[in-house]
Amino acid sequence: MKTTNTSAETLIATVLLAPFVYLGLCWSQLPAEIATHFDLHGQADGWMPKEKAALLVGVTSVIFYLVLRFLPRIDPKGRLQSSNYQKLRFVITLGFASIMGWVWYKSGHQANEQQSYGALLAIIGLLLAGIGNYMTTVKPNWFIGIRTPWTLQNETVWRKTHRMGGRLMVVGGLLSAVLALVVPTPYTEVSVVSVILLASLVPVVYSYIYFQQEKAHQLN
Repeated sequence: MKTTNTSAETLIATVLLAPFVYLGLCWSQLPAEIATHFDLHGQADGWMPKEKAALLVGVTSVIFYLVLRFLPRIDPKGRLQSSNYQKLRFVITLGFASIMGWVWYKSGHQANEQQSYGALLAIIGLLLAGIGNYMTTVKPNWFIGIRTPWTLQNETVWRKTHRMGGRLMVVGGLLSAVLALVVPTPYTEVSVVSVILLASLVPVVYSYIYFQQEKAHQLN
């Protein structure tokens, strides 16, 4: 088990460090100021010196890693210590690292705006799908999951909601990734965001409906 955990930590840390290796390789190609914020159309609307940006991303990455690494230790229910949680950490870390790599690449290359923004939205869609795959089996806990008043009160509602919601997130994430690459601007972000919102809100509504059904069944 210890070897497995060590291997998982090494893999996650390697993925998290990959964008910084890429940053070091392309550092001389980056302009003095790089774009760090983008509007809904993928157009840059915020910049900062590349040294400051690299430092900010570095600090954020360390905090990001530590929070996910030690979250199971402060979970009162103690249900995050599992191989599934390690897989979730890997998926989230991979998504985060991919977005950071996208920022560095976009800063150093004159990429097609539509294709570049579509790639970012596709990464987000794939990240949603990866998280959804984990959600189908996540156990009740205090930090991760579809946490509504109804799922937190009833473990059956939690299980049913996450089984349905996780599958919906997988389908929605994959669909949004495809739409991000094929739908032309200015409709790209509208179509992708609509699918993501739908995949996120439907499980919330479902948890309420199923909770009411369970409550009525118990009264009968």
